[in-house]
Amino acid sequence: MLSENDITFLVAAQSLELAARDIYANAISRKTKSDEEQGLLTLLHSHHAAYEQTLNGVLSKRAAIQRNDEAYTRFFALLSNADNLWTTLLELENTAIATHTAIIAKLESAKHASLLASITTVEARHAAMLATRISTNLDLALENTAQSLVAP
Repeated sequence: MLSENDITFLVAAQSLELAARDIYANAISRKTKSDEEQGLLTLLHSHHAAYEQTLNGVLSKRAAIQRNDEAYTRFFALLSNADNLWTTLLELENTAIATHTAIIAKLESAKHASLLASITTVEARHAAMLATRISTNLDLALENTAQSLVAP
């Protein structure tokens, strides 16, 4: 059984995944990228949809019912300039990594911390891959200066 503390933090993680899913859906709908890039966006969208659904299954009746509107609004605004697509998505992934890492430290359940850690690991791979769309500078792929959406 999940503690109230774990429910609160897992709902926060799920609502961020809902926002990420919707940001990727928006990016896909613009159809401004090559077929290969559209395929990449679709793949990353499917990952965030799967993470949200997994957390929904864990939380059951306590699951998030809406996305993190603060995150969605922030990243949607950044997408208003089409030239910022890859940079915006990199920042989104890095924000998810920072947020999920902060949540992992607060979870009481090792099982659920492990689940969120597995999601975070893949999102770190997303970030590294997105960084290569922007630059060949390895530091961009490895450094995460994003702030968590939950207090550390």
